[in-house]
Amino acid sequence: MSAEQIKSPSITNLDTVPIIPNTAGQGASGRPVQVDDTVSCAATPLQSTKSVYRLVRFPTGAIIKSLTIATNKALDSGTPTLAMDFNVAWSDSTLDGTPAAYLPASAGEAVIPTTANDGATTTTVAAYSSPNKVFGTVTFTSNSAKYGPTDIVFNGTESAYPLATLTSQPMWQTLGFVDGRGNPADPGGYFDILAYVSTAANTGVAGKLYARLSYVI
Repeated sequence: MSAEQIKSPSITNLDTVPIIPNTAGQGASGRPVQVDDTVSCAATPLQSTKSVYRLVRFPTGAIIKSLTIATNKALDSGTPTLAMDFNVAWSDSTLDGTPAAYLPASAGEAVIPTTANDGATTTTVAAYSSPNKVFGTVTFTSNSAKYGPTDIVFNGTESAYPLATLTSQPMWQTLGFVDGRGNPADPGGYFDILAYVSTAANTGVAGKLYARLSYVI
């Protein structure tokens, strides 16, 4: 068997003559930003698919490094069936620079980029067709113990995005946004982490869902 000696792209850049500078968060050190918050989940809505929870907001140019999820108790006390998809959805604010074309048409709705990854194709909570599920699906398997904390960037399931891609480029690029001429371009504005009940709880339990997002920009 032959051994191999491999360099990461960032080290290859640093060993190149002349040196190719790396970008912060993409091989070069960068200042991490953390944002966290908690939402209250009521018992009965957890027993319905299409219940959604906006957790934290971040700029479209963020390079995601981790997303930690936790609960303060088991959110399903029956034979547990509860599962949530963790999507990236557009902010619903009219004040933060999010393009008007991506704002929800009605209160309580969400505009969710799809796995088409073309920056144009979106779905909604009502339709929920090919949602991005960037951070996969979390299945809450215990009916007695709280969940996590778990970093679902590294421990998620069913994500359509490779780990190396997700953690090494801005979110807008991961989702495939382009300008009017088809060139990669940051549309600006903000995204939200959106938890969507994809499999209803057997017996919902009111509790707290926590998220902590870490990124470099």
